[in-house]
Amino acid sequence: MTGRESGSDRARLRSPLRWQDLDCETMGIDFFPVTSSPHLLHSDAERQLAQVLHERFRLSEFRPGQLEAALAVLQGRDLVAVMPTGAGKSLCFQLPALLLEGTTVVVSPLIALMKDQVDGLRARGMAAAALHSGLPGSERAAVESALAGGRLPLVYVAPERLASASFRGALGRTRVARLVVDEAHCISQWGHDFRPDYRRLASFRAELGVPAAAFTATATPDVRADIATQLGLRSPVELVTGFERPNLTLAVESCRSREHKAAALERLVREVGSPGIVYAATRKSVDLFADLLARMGLRTGRYHAGLTDEERSRVQDEFLAGRLDAIAATNAFGMGVDKADIRFVAHAELPGSIEAYYQEAGRAGRDGRPSRCTLLFSPADVRTQEFFLAGGNPTSATFREVWRLLGAGSSDEALEQGSMAALTAARLLRRAAESSGVALGAGQPPVDMAVRALKARRDRERLETMVRYGFSPGCRTRFIYDYFAGGARGGPAPRCGVCDVCLGWRRGAARALDDEELLRARIALSAVGRLTGRFGVERVAQVLVGSKAREVLDWGLDRVPTYGKLSAMTLDEVKNLLGTLADAGLVERRGIEGGRPGAFVLALAPEGRAVARGEVRAELGLPPRVASPPRGTDRGPATAAAPDGAEEPPADPQLLARLKGWRSDEARRRSVPPYVIFHDRTLIAVAAARPGALDDLARIKGVGPAKLAAYGEELLRLVVQLT
Repeated sequence: MTGRESGSDRARLRSPLRWQDLDCETMGIDFFPVTSSPHLLHSDAERQLAQVLHERFRLSEFRPGQLEAALAVLQGRDLVAVMPTGAGKSLCFQLPALLLEGTTVVVSPLIALMKDQVDGLRARGMAAAALHSGLPGSERAAVESALAGGRLPLVYVAPERLASASFRGALGRTRVARLVVDEAHCISQWGHDFRPDYRRLASFRAELGVPAAAFTATATPDVRADIATQLGLRSPVELVTGFERPNLTLAVESCRSREHKAAALERLVREVGSPGIVYAATRKSVDLFADLLARMGLRTGRYHAGLTDEERSRVQDEFLAGRLDAIAATNAFGMGVDKADIRFVAHAELPGSIEAYYQEAGRAGRDGRPSRCTLLFSPADVRTQEFFLAGGNPTSATFREVWRLLGAGSSDEALEQGSMAALTAARLLRRAAESSGVALGAGQPPVDMAVRALKARRDRERLETMVRYGFSPGCRTRFIYDYFAGGARGGPAPRCGVCDVCLGWRRGAARALDDEELLRARIALSAVGRLTGRFGVERVAQVLVGSKAREVLDWGLDRVPTYGKLSAMTLDEVKNLLGTLADAGLVERRGIEGGRPGAFVLALAPEGRAVARGEVRAELGLPPRVASPPRGTDRGPATAAAPDGAEEPPADPQLLARLKGWRSDEARRRSVPPYVIFHDRTLIAVAAARPGALDDLARIKGVGPAKLAAYGEELLRLVVQLT
C-alpha cells in the first residue's frame, strides 16, 4: 500500500531552497519543501496523502514540512521532526494512520491535547480514542476493547499507560502499525522538559518492533540525537522546518523596572489588541500582572499551580471560549491549548530557555493574522531563573545529605523546611531507589553525579542563551533558527523582515555624531579595549567617570589611561553609552565561563577597534543633542544626550494626514492592521523631518531596511508632493 518512491521521484521533490532550507541541507538534514499542488505530487503515496488531506480534513494544501514528514511515516521510515508550535504536526501522523493497516499508537503527555485531537477526528467521522488517567474505568475498558478488536486506526496514550497490564494486553491482540511520540523532547534528559515516564518508551518501542516517529517543537541538535538514541531509531529522517512565522513579530523591550514593564505591556495591548497571554515566572508575578491587565479594562484570568484543578480548568475553558480577553500565567499554562486568535504573547519575565520561550510565543497568531510576541527583558530577572536552576539541580552534597535523611525516615514535610533542591533530590532518589531495588539510605546515593552535573551545566547554558537573545542586536528569527538548526551560515545573516530588529524598532535610528560625541565614543571604546574581556559595564563605566570605588582602586584601575576621561558624564550616562555601542556591534557582551547567567564582560569588537583608531566615523542610535544654552546660563551636569521631554521639531499636520491616509489604504490592500505598515510615532517623525532622500528616511526610528525597501520611494513621493 505504501510503496517507496524511487531515486528519480525523490530528486523531483527538490525545489529551490530558501536560506532556512540551505542550513538544513548542509547539515545533512533530509528536508524537501513540498506543496500539494497536483503537478508536484509525483508518487502514489503523495497523491494518497493529498487525497486524504482534501477529502477527510477539507484542506487544500500542506504546510511546510507536513508532506515530507507524512511520507516518512507512511513509508515506514524512522523520523525525528522539529516543527514549530502551530505548524500542524498532528496531521503528519494522522494522515498516514488512515492509510495504514493496523493501529498507530501516539504517546503524548498532554491530556487536553489528546482530548482535542480525538474530538476533532471523531467529528470528521474517524475512529480514534485516548487512554489516560482522567478516564473513568468503564470508558477505559471500552477503549481497550476497541483497541484489541482492531477497530482503532489511532489511539492516544499517556506515557504512564505504558506500564498498564490491561493496555499491554489489548495492544498484544491487535496489529500495531506505527509508534508516534509527541513532545519527544521529554524523553531526553538534555531537553528542557524531561519527564522520567518517557523513559519507558525505549523498551516499549523495542517490544513493538515497528517504525517510530518523534515530533517536537523544540529540540537542538544534541537533543535530536538523544531522542534518536533513546528510541533506538535506525537511520532516521531528520526534518527541521523553517522557524519563520511571517505573521509573528518577535520583539524585545528592555525594561529597567516593573513600572517600565507595566507601561510596555499597556502599550502592547493598546497597539495589538486582545486576546493575549502574559507569562510570568512566579505565582506572585502572575497575580501582579493579572491585576494590571484587569485595571486596563480587560476581562482577565490567572493560571498557576497554586490554584485548584477546578479553578485552572475553568479559567482555561473561559479563555478558549472567548469569555476572557487575557490570561496571566506561569509556564504551566498553554501545553495542548489550541486557540487560533491569540494576538499577543508577552513574557513579563525571562524564561529559562529558548525552547520554553519559542514554544510559548508560538501560541500566538495560529490563524495567520498579525500577532506580536514580546519579551519584557530585564537582566535582573535572571536571579529568579537562577533560583529555579538551583532548586532543580541539587549538588552532590545535597544528594548525599538527603539520602541520609531518607534512610533515617525523614518525610517530605521535614525536607520542605530545607530547600527546593532538597525536595528535588528526595524525588529523584526515591525514584532511583525504587527502580534499582535499593533501600533508602543504604550505601551511596543511586544517582549518577556526573550526569547530574552535566545536566546542571546544560541548564545554565540554556539560560545564558536566553539572556543573549535579549541582548542580541540581530534578527530574532535568525537567532532562534540557528539555535535549533545548529548550523549558522557564514557571511551577513539574512533578515526575516518582521521582527523588531528588522523593522527598525530595536533601537533609535543611527545618526552621524558631532565631534564631541565621536570623541566620547572613541574614549569609551578605548577603555573597553584596554580592559577587554575582564570587566562588565559597571566597572568600565566607573573607570571612565573616575570613580573612587574601592573595587576600582584595589584593582589599580585608576592607572588606566582612560580613567576619568568622561568625568563630565554621570555613571548612568556612560553605562547607556556603552549599551549603545554594544547594540551597534562595536562592543561585544561575553558570558563569563563558570559565572552566573546574565553576567557578562565587555570586549572590543573589530568594528569598534576601527572606530577607536579613527579609521571609521561611527553612526550611533544616540538621542539628539540639545543646543548649548547661552553663555552664562546654568548648564547643569554636562551630557551628550537630550533630556527626557526635549522639544522635537513639530510635525507638518497636512503631511501627517496625507501619510496616515496612505497608510490606511496600504493596510486595506494588504489586509493587515495599519500599525503593521507604520506606527503613528514613525509617521509623526517623517512628517517632522520631511526627508528628501532614502538615506534621510533610513535614519528615522521605525524605518528599518525592510520598510525602507517596501515603502521608501512612496513615502518620499508623498513628502515631495507637499514641499
